[in-house]
Amino acid sequence: MIADLERRLRERAGERVRISDYFHLFAGTSTGGLIALALTAPDPADPARPRVSAAELAAFYVQDGPRIFRRTLGRKLRTLWGYAGPKYSIEPLAEAVRRRLGDVMLADALREVVVASYDMAGREPYFFKRWRAREPVPPADQGREERNRPIADAAMATASAPTYFPAHDLDGRALVDGGVFANNPSVAAIAEALKRTGAGRVGTDGLLVVSIGTGVHERGFDAATVSGWGKIGWILPHGAEPPILGAVLDGASDGADHWAHMLLNHDPGAPAPGRGEVGRGPRYFRLQVRLEQAIALDDAGEEALAGKLPAAAAALISEREPELEEIADRLVAAGPLAPDPHRP
Repeated sequence: MIADLERRLRERAGERVRISDYFHLFAGTSTGGLIALALTAPDPADPARPRVSAAELAAFYVQDGPRIFRRTLGRKLRTLWGYAGPKYSIEPLAEAVRRRLGDVMLADALREVVVASYDMAGREPYFFKRWRAREPVPPADQGREERNRPIADAAMATASAPTYFPAHDLDGRALVDGGVFANNPSVAAIAEALKRTGAGRVGTDGLLVVSIGTGVHERGFDAATVSGWGKIGWILPHGAEPPILGAVLDGASDGADHWAHMLLNHDPGAPAPGRGEVGRGPRYFRLQVRLEQAIALDDAGEEALAGKLPAAAAALISEREPELEEIADRLVAAGPLAPDPHRP
């Protein structure tokens, strides 16, 4: 979806165009956090330009996914197939991030970045932010916190989905996937934009938010079934994922979708929007495909990566063609962003 939007921008404004030329801020959680970091990572040969295009980024998933989501028999036995420890080692993902994006620091991102994680030690949300990485560390925090981290730290923290990967240890924090509270980080992105001060200050009327989901397949359960679940019933997979995980992730995402729509699209006093109206503009667009079949978070098989997911994306692009054209037209009409004045 992002590659398709970038293609539309190139057709209108030239082949060198990248998605980061038209958005001030990139926010992401879990795989969305990886995407936000990748799209804003600078090219060592040309630090004012992004290292990868959106189309190249999509290819990384196909190329690296099978190795990231691979388990040896030894690991299966040590973790009792994921019931006594994380299913996967984080190292293949860390290696892929470093190989693809290099040793880039968060402060060097081309645009503002907000990446969500959750600290299990402090029991609070923890965000990696470019603007925060550029601020001096307060005297009270010196020696125990460094804000300007390699983007690999942000990548590992936001991708450490409970039960799939171990927590990321950073300054005594136990950071896990921010999806436990911000699976759809649209509202977090809006809040960050509204915090802007000085010449860059904006209100809700000045925002354009494009939120892209990873696909959803929700399986419902009747009251009689749910009422019979104990701990095992809630955590055993029913289809592609455990019910407790699906409820947390899908519920958080749907809630954020509605709140973002009401903040940016809804006229005060107007009737409440129908479900099909949410995320259809004019200032908040939510692009999310409903999958015909459940696809597990860690399904990196050829059928999913080369078949089901590309087909789902193509269907979504076709369905939302008018909105994609509108988004591209509005971005190009506004013009590319000026080079970051804080970069050399």
